[in-house]
Amino acid sequence: MIMKNIVFCLALTAASASAQNAAPPSQMDPLSFGVVLDHPGMKDVVLRPDVNFLKDEKSSLNMDIYQPPGLKPSEKRPAIIFLNAIGERSGEQRVKSWGIYSTWPRLMAAQGFVGISMESDGGRIQETIQGLFDFIKKHGNQYNIDTERLGVYAASANVTQSTQYLMSQTAFPGIKAAVLYYGGTPEGPYRKDLPVLFVVSEGDVARNGYGNLWSEVLKNNAPWTIKMGTGMPHAFDAYSDNDAARRIVLETISFWKNNLDPVPQPAWKPSKVREILGSLQMERPKAVILLKSLSDEYPQDLTVLSFYAEALGGENRYAEAEAVCRKMLTQQPENREAIRGLIRAAFMQNKTVEAERLLSEATKSGQLTRQDCSNMGYTLLVAGKDREGAKLYEAALAIAPGGLEFYNLACAYAKVNETDRAIAALENAIKLGNTSKRQIESDPDLNSLKEDKRFKAILENLK
Repeated sequence: MIMKNIVFCLALTAASASAQNAAPPSQMDPLSFGVVLDHPGMKDVVLRPDVNFLKDEKSSLNMDIYQPPGLKPSEKRPAIIFLNAIGERSGEQRVKSWGIYSTWPRLMAAQGFVGISMESDGGRIQETIQGLFDFIKKHGNQYNIDTERLGVYAASANVTQSTQYLMSQTAFPGIKAAVLYYGGTPEGPYRKDLPVLFVVSEGDVARNGYGNLWSEVLKNNAPWTIKMGTGMPHAFDAYSDNDAARRIVLETISFWKNNLDPVPQPAWKPSKVREILGSLQMERPKAVILLKSLSDEYPQDLTVLSFYAEALGGENRYAEAEAVCRKMLTQQPENREAIRGLIRAAFMQNKTVEAERLLSEATKSGQLTRQDCSNMGYTLLVAGKDREGAKLYEAALAIAPGGLEFYNLACAYAKVNETDRAIAALENAIKLGNTSKRQIESDPDLNSLKEDKRFKAILENLK
C-alpha cells in the first residue's frame, strides 16, 4: 500500500508542476532530492544522455549513461542499472531525470562503475527491461560496459516487476548482483545463483507483510542479505540526510563491489583435502570420489580411511564401508572409528547377530564410550532402524546413565510400540534433567504414547 501511495504522490507532484508551467518551481518538490551520499568525483563523471535503446511503433525509449572519467576506449567496467519498472506518464518529468535516478548512477560512476538510468513503457515493463539488456548485450562494448558484470537497483514500486524479471529464466545472465530497496516482498521462487541485498525501511514494516521474507529465502536456499533500515522512512536514500542512511548506501556500494569486482586469488595451490572437507555435506558423492582417490594415494592413513568409510556410509554404501573398516583394523585392531563403522554397517545391512556380537565385544573391552554408542544409536534412528537404535542406546546406558540417551531410547521404544519400556525410559530421562514439556508434548516420535494415562500424568507434572 505505501509504495503505491508514495509513487502516486510523486507523480501527482510532477503532473502539478507540468500543469503550471508559468508558475515558479515549488519548494516542496520530492523529485528534486538525490542520493544522500556525496563523492568528490561526481563532478568529473561523463554523462552520455538520451542513448536510444528501444524504438518501435509503440515507443522510443532512452537511457542516460554515466561513465567514470578518463576511461580508455577499450576499457571495460562493471555497470549498475537503475531499473524503471513503473513507466512514464505523458507530460510528466521522465523518471531517469528525478533527483534520485540522476545522482545514484553518477555516484556509482564516481566509484568506478558505469551507471545507467532508464526510461520505460508502463504498458510493457517486462519487454522494456528485456530490451534494455538486449541493447547492452549488443552495444555495451561501445559504452565501456563489461556485460558479464552487471548490477541492478530497484526501489519502491519498481521492485515488483523488476524482481519478476530478475527471477525469470530469461533474465540477462550478466546480472550478478541485485539491490532491492523498500519494496514489497517479492514472490518466489528465488534464484540460488543471484545475490540480492534487500533493504527494508522501518517506516514500511507496519503496512507491509515482511514476516514470510526470511522463510522464503530459506525455502529457496537463496543468497539474500536482508538489511533492516532501523529508523529509516520510505525512500530513505533520498530523504534521510543523516549518517545512518549514508552507511546503508555505503553497504550497498560494498555489496555491488563484493559481487562484481574480481576476487583476489590466493597464492597457494588447490588442496584436495580442502575440497573434500568442503564437499562432505553439500556434495557427498563428489567427496566419496575424492576420498577414494586419496585413500588409494595414502592407503596407510587411518584418518583418510575413516573419513572414506563414513562418507560411504552416508551414501548407503555399507558393504564398501565395511570393507574399508576391516582394512583399518588390519593396521590398528583397536581403532574405535573402524569398530564403530563395522557395527553400524552390520546393523544397516541387517546383519543383526554379527552387529550385536561386535557391539557386545566392544563394550565389554571398553573400546566404546557411552557417546560412541549414543552417536551410533542416533544414526540408526534417523535411518529408521528403531529396534537397532534401541540396542545402541541400551548399550550406551549400560556404560553410564544419561538423560539424552534415556530420552532417545524412549523414542525408539515408542516407535516400535513398546509402550511400557518407552514410559520407563521417559521417566528416567526426566529424572536426569530432560524436563522440557514442550519437547515431550510435540515430539512425533512419542505419538504412540499420547493416549496412555501414564504419559498424560508425566505431562501434568511438568511445568
